Amino acid sequence: MFKQILKPLNKSLMLTCVLPVLVACQGSHLEIMPDLSDETLLTEHLSVEQMHQDIDALLQGSLERHPNLEKYTQVSELKSYTEVLKSQITRPLMRTEFYRIVGKLSHKFNDGHAFLIWPYQEYNLLKEQGAKPFPFEVFINSQQELYIQHDYQSGSERVIGESKILSINGISTKDLVLNMQKYTGGESELLREKVVAARFPVNLWAVYGFINEFKLEIEAEGRAKTLEITQSQDWQQTESAISGKTNQDHYFKELEEGIGLLYLDHFDIKPSEFEDFVDESFKKINASNIHSLIIDIRNNPGGNTDTVAYLSRYLANKPFRLVSALQEKLNKDNRGWFHYKGEVGEIVDMDWDDWETPMNDDIRFSGKVYLLTGAISYSAAIVFATTLKDNGFATLVGQPTQGFANQSGQGNLFNLPHSELRAYITTRLLVRPSGELTQQGVQPHYEVGSGNSITQSMDDKTIAATLELIRTKTAK
Repeated sequence: MFKQILKPLNKSLMLTCVLPVLVACQGSHLEIMPDLSDETLLTEHLSVEQMHQDIDALLQGSLERHPNLEKYTQVSELKSYTEVLKSQITRPLMRTEFYRIVGKLSHKFNDGHAFLIWPYQEYNLLKEQGAKPFPFEVFINSQQELYIQHDYQSGSERVIGESKILSINGISTKDLVLNMQKYTGGESELLREKVVAARFPVNLWAVYGFINEFKLEIEAEGRAKTLEITQSQDWQQTESAISGKTNQDHYFKELEEGIGLLYLDHFDIKPSEFEDFVDESFKKINASNIHSLIIDIRNNPGGNTDTVAYLSRYLANKPFRLVSALQEKLNKDNRGWFHYKGEVGEIVDMDWDDWETPMNDDIRFSGKVYLLTGAISYSAAIVFATTLKDNGFATLVGQPTQGFANQSGQGNLFNLPHSELRAYITTRLLVRPSGELTQQGVQPHYEVGSGNSITQSMDDKTIAATLELIRTKTAK
């Protein structure tokens, strides 16, 4: 049943991918990481029957909340897989052990906004007690190879950025990544692998229990070596010798005369902080007489859509919308005061008529904009890409997004009844500004093979191709 409503009741789209901090949320269904109701759950074993009931509750809770799960997965296959998981439980287990079974349901949803959160209470307690997770940030390339992202040092021991990790604690990294992506939400295996890399230390603990002690086989500068990591070591990120490499999440720099790069690693930042960064960046951009601005969101997994709206206003030459419409499935938690939205199970169809206005002409950017997209561009980053593309504010260069151009969002959270493991399930489907309903990723105007977007260096072939495109258009 569909119910027509003229405008949504709250302006924020509430998107998330890699569990950004949501601010100003109210209600238990919007609280991401609440405390346990009883801390004995940290030490007690769950019975087989309790765990079977929890698996059923995860499936049922997802069906009750997701507005169109059939769009993302085969529900019959999802139901069959829950029975497979239940058959693997034959004895009482701790919460952490149970997660390593039930958590595999996450990848079967095929939606980056539908997954089971790791046992964060145990993880946080271990860190409070002095435990040290895996110390390095990593990335995964298109060949599914795992690399250390930055330079690190502990005492006299050094690790060079972009060293290839061959194995961890005797398990090949290919097998590690293949297994860990099963505990992650996402529309494709490639996207889930990128999310694994983004939160690698906690995934390594949640899926394998690895913490404090790590034995790495790595390959650096053409040579293989063994690296023993212990709890007593203090690994710190250091300055890289790679030219052009920066560790900042957000920055602007001039690439060459008249051409600038605005790099956005994520939108998971307080809107006020992001607005300050954007204001300062565009002061520099306009003062530098930049005629062509490259915006890089290839590594951006999303965050707060308020930041997307604010940045887009600097690039817009007309009023615009982030989305054109949305659908919301009602459940017991999101029906509103006195259940005025409707009945449980209803699909509410809403037009989105909150229009954004461009910044004043004296501060907005009036040059050409080139947006770099990639496989991991997701959630709010996809909303940003469709906003710029559909409104004609930018030329898109790079690779199609692995996530759908019409994103899901507005997640509700709930606990499994016995383990109190927490699930995040989307309740809304968003329609891009153009109204196009095709189920596919955001397609760039110019598709370019994946470059080395980790370093943002000048040998990045996506940036090189964009620079060549700019030069050609400028010459004409």
